[in-house]
Amino acid sequence: MSEFEGVEDCETGEAPASAGRGGTEPFLGASTPSACLSCGAPTIGVFCANCGQKNDDLRRSLFLLARDFVEDTFSFDSRMWRTLGALVAAPGLVPTNYAHGKRSRYTPPVRLFLIVSFLFFLVLNITQTLFVAIHVGAAAPDLSVSVRQIDSDEVEVSAVAAAALDCDISASLRFFVRASALDNDYERWAKCIGAINAAAEGEIAKAQNETSEDGASGMTDAKVQELTAILGSVTQGVSTAVEDPKSFNAAFNKWLPRIMFLMTPVLAIILGVFIRGRDGLFFDHIVLSLYSHAVGFVLVGGAILATQAGVPFAGAFSSVALFAYFAMALKRAYGRGWVKTIYTTFMVGFLYLMILFAVVVAIVMRAMLGS
Repeated sequence: MSEFEGVEDCETGEAPASAGRGGTEPFLGASTPSACLSCGAPTIGVFCANCGQKNDDLRRSLFLLARDFVEDTFSFDSRMWRTLGALVAAPGLVPTNYAHGKRSRYTPPVRLFLIVSFLFFLVLNITQTLFVAIHVGAAAPDLSVSVRQIDSDEVEVSAVAAAALDCDISASLRFFVRASALDNDYERWAKCIGAINAAAEGEIAKAQNETSEDGASGMTDAKVQELTAILGSVTQGVSTAVEDPKSFNAAFNKWLPRIMFLMTPVLAIILGVFIRGRDGLFFDHIVLSLYSHAVGFVLVGGAILATQAGVPFAGAFSSVALFAYFAMALKRAYGRGWVKTIYTTFMVGFLYLMILFAVVVAIVMRAMLGS
């Protein structure tokens, strides 16, 4: 529907098509009121020219209100397609136009971010894609655990090579992979984790019974219990990550959408460190950040689907494409030279990824420790 269709309908004396959905009237009256319900000014369209209120009293069933809300929030109208097309065809054009007042033709950045991120995580859920998983195979150096009392308050725990320990596994992290594609050797893993626990308990007992050169006794019972509890939490968390990756990824499914939304102002703040001035207001940065995150979801989501379809180097291609896109968006949005733009892109991207990596590590540690 064109932006002036509602006005044309009013001029012909007909109720605007947008006034009702699916042929239903928007409120109790049979036609659109000729005066604004709020200020009383004459109206000839959907919105009041005096106060801006939509000419709708919203008095209809709860079901219709809920349906209208979902349609208004998640519907792909003409502006949505126009915005997505412009974002792809001309990086930086949409956030620049939107930040400088040309907004009617584009979907607002917050709405676009919410819709695209919702679809991204929905696809991950439908395809049963895990954000992170541990793949366990064979043939890695055997590991043993060494425990040494440093002083009354500190204990050193280290892993050392030991051919005598039966733990010939190879473990690696995999991102955005299906659980069915892991093909873990669970029998070998169970044997290895049992051997590590036994060796660790032996080392703890050995350290408890040792005496130092000055005749002081080894670790206290309280220290032994604390160390044993920590070891149990870690091994239990790692075992859960290997044996039940879906349960382990529950923490990511819960926190990652919120974290990515909070990362949009983080990116805007980082941009503000490197780009300041009349055309570098925080509003400009947050608009660019929201639209860039939406494009990032599209690129990463496409790479995930392509990888699962067997397309090689899809992840690497999406990373390069995202860097190039962000550089071009900065160039168009702020009109700086290419040298400054590339430098800013590298620095902003590095700081952003470091913060995101730290947050992801915190989620991993929280999930492994079971807290």
